[in-house]
Amino acid sequence: MIQCDKKKFVHKLTNLQKSVHLLLTGSRKKFLLLLLIPLLAALAFFGQAGCAVVLNGEVLAVAADRETAKAAVEEYLTMLERTGGMPVTLNDEIKYRPTWKLQKTVSDKKEIRRLLAGALGKYEATGIFVDGKMVAVVKDNGSGKRVLEKLLNTYDNRGNGNVSFKQKVELKPVAAGKAELLSVEEAVERIRFGGTEPRTYTVKEGDTLWDVAAAVHLPVEELLQANPDLKPETMQIGREIKISRTSPLVDVLTTYTDTRREEILYRVQEKVSPDLFLGERKLVQRGQPGWREVVYNITLENGVEKSKEVLREKVLKEPVPQIIAKGNRKLLAFRGGNGRLAYPTVGGIVSPFGERWGRTHEGVDIGANYGSPVVAAEAGRVLRAGYRGGYGLCIDIAHGNGVVTRYAHLSSAAVKPGQRVERGQFIGRSGSSGNSTGPHLHFEVRVNGVPKNPSLFI
Repeated sequence: MIQCDKKKFVHKLTNLQKSVHLLLTGSRKKFLLLLLIPLLAALAFFGQAGCAVVLNGEVLAVAADRETAKAAVEEYLTMLERTGGMPVTLNDEIKYRPTWKLQKTVSDKKEIRRLLAGALGKYEATGIFVDGKMVAVVKDNGSGKRVLEKLLNTYDNRGNGNVSFKQKVELKPVAAGKAELLSVEEAVERIRFGGTEPRTYTVKEGDTLWDVAAAVHLPVEELLQANPDLKPETMQIGREIKISRTSPLVDVLTTYTDTRREEILYRVQEKVSPDLFLGERKLVQRGQPGWREVVYNITLENGVEKSKEVLREKVLKEPVPQIIAKGNRKLLAFRGGNGRLAYPTVGGIVSPFGERWGRTHEGVDIGANYGSPVVAAEAGRVLRAGYRGGYGLCIDIAHGNGVVTRYAHLSSAAVKPGQRVERGQFIGRSGSSGNSTGPHLHFEVRVNGVPKNPSLFI
């Protein structure tokens, strides 16, 4: 029923009666009043005309006034425009006309929109918009909110992070057919995997393929299938790896703080030692790593780490530096002028100084052919020229300051003990005498009886 204020109705009716009473005189006055009272009551009751919303010649609803009717229709057309992405014009089909008919007056704009939507086959629904573009339609605002909550919760595995959308996400009323409506689960699926651009991961320092697979929550086999040219052993920093064939229509950012215990690498320090020969190095102090506690502010995009900011850190244990001593002492006042011993024969080093076959190899083996000439590495006096156990035919030359060079496994010797030799002077030929597996020259450098690595001096 149409609502009407009782006091206003009585007031209007009284005024009408007074006006008619003044106009009428005589015996007909009472009769005419009886006839006019119902008409006056109707005029008072319908003193304000309603506005009918007419669609294709049929009255759809009656609004309290034209402004209410027109506003409801324009809001509905705006919803259609949001849904289709282009302007919609239905004004030729929708008419507004005043009415005195006793019909249900609809003052609620939402009810008019609902009736209009039903007549056009489009119902009021909720559109999910990302940066102004509609990506899904659900039945109502509550369903839209549940979709957004599920999208955010997908990447909030820790439960203590600050989760938000990277893009601007809005819920707006739209008009949609029943076939266009998605369930909450369908809308979540479309928004998560509805993009056509493949997602990628940029390789960082220290990453392995297994690290990448763990970071993006995918099996290694699937990564290799998506990147057929990828070789794990040659993976370069900065390389982009495809991690899916689709992309989400909206990106979810997760920020959280994480406290980690990390190792602090020790520094390596070098100091010069006059007790070591030039080229010699000695470990003085072994380094030990330290430990620190670091609080990070970490940002993930769709579950993949994008940035990591240090909020604060605390050193739990200071690292101990590793100290290496390196020598600057010259072996001899070399005549060669380059600060090194002369190379004693032709050929490369085939067995270096150090541990070999469970014992220390106190010199280097030079792969010289049988009979190759051997020369003195520096000027000095011959101490020995003869056979010496496993060394076979051997020559020792003293150069002063406790420095002695030894030439072993010779096939012949061209000098005698006590003889003075010069740097580069011919002293014999290489061979395979003594404990030898084949022709070569075994060459040693000794300082005060202690073997030194010849490679430091030749």
